[in-house]
Amino acid sequence: MSDAQAMIESLRALRPKIEARADEIERLGTIPEDLYDEIVATGYLRMSVPRRVGGAELTLAETNAVIMEAARADGAVGWLAMIAMHAPIILSLLPRATFDDLFASTPDVRARVVLAPRGTAVPVSGGYRVSGQWQFASGGPAPHLFAGGCLVPADDDAPGGGMPQMIVPVLPVEDVEFLDTWHVVGMKGTNSCDVAVHEMFVPEERVANLFTGESCLDGPMRTVSFRLAVTPGHVAVALGIARGARDDLGALAATKRSMMNPAARLGDDPAFQRAYGELAVHIEAADAMLADATAKIWGAAVTGEALDPVATLQATAVAPYGTALCVKAIDAAYSLAGSASLYATSPLQRRLRDIHVATQHAGVSTGTYQALGAALVTSPEHGH
Repeated sequence: MSDAQAMIESLRALRPKIEARADEIERLGTIPEDLYDEIVATGYLRMSVPRRVGGAELTLAETNAVIMEAARADGAVGWLAMIAMHAPIILSLLPRATFDDLFASTPDVRARVVLAPRGTAVPVSGGYRVSGQWQFASGGPAPHLFAGGCLVPADDDAPGGGMPQMIVPVLPVEDVEFLDTWHVVGMKGTNSCDVAVHEMFVPEERVANLFTGESCLDGPMRTVSFRLAVTPGHVAVALGIARGARDDLGALAATKRSMMNPAARLGDDPAFQRAYGELAVHIEAADAMLADATAKIWGAAVTGEALDPVATLQATAVAPYGTALCVKAIDAAYSLAGSASLYATSPLQRRLRDIHVATQHAGVSTGTYQALGAALVTSPEHGH
């Protein structure tokens, strides 16, 4: 059994336990520590970690499948699986020796990463003095590391006044403060709280540069741009939530009966059957788009050929469009369940809230459509 299949089977076996504790996850605003330990034991944190330090080094398609299975159990668990896939890609921009040292004790490094440059890094001897407050630092209990985007002030003495630089310092959690800010309508279990850092020194070797850093990952993933690496994960989360909603609705349809006609099961209603089939098609269409984009991204990585600008935009456009298809499916499932989906304990209500929180992420911004349209206007051959 491959590493990916072993992770999927382990997550599938954990699904009943995760679902049974869904209310607890919502109440706590995080995954309970004992449950998260079991989730980590599936190996999902090591999806993108190189084999040389004990990682699984999965393909992009394999990481999609793992993320989908996690999100099928719970949207927050799927979101954290996506973060787990992304974090080593950012950390790989550190010097190779630093990266390997971070993973020396375990390939299951628990990292919270926020790329938005909400911090300031002032150069000092041997490194930087870092301060800032970052939103949306998603992660599970007992993290090891925090990495947050920072702007380095422009050097006024440089020719032309200089330009600010963007770096990502990596700090041990002992140097950061987690703030109680994650009070939201969905994805509660991601604990995507604010993180604050106050005048902490970060040595040069613990600083990654998004624009000039070279990845120390092994294999094809090393050549995939961060933008293309993270795009499929967003759709995988949405697909997992959508498949879970379809599962929930299918189970309900087999038992729910009309309040006005107790002899009629929901699943026997032709109107329900039509709508259920339509939402299933939305899910499969999103899945097909994801598979096609992933194959193109990975194929280019394997051959060492970069995707051209239009192909890159087409691949990234899968994130907003595939997610929108999943939203349609989940909204439909919520409506078709009728009054059963109104209760806070309803998994369909939770999936509805989770997917609509997911749509607010910058990674699924529809601004990609405008950029793609502009590129197609100047490269009309791509439209055929």
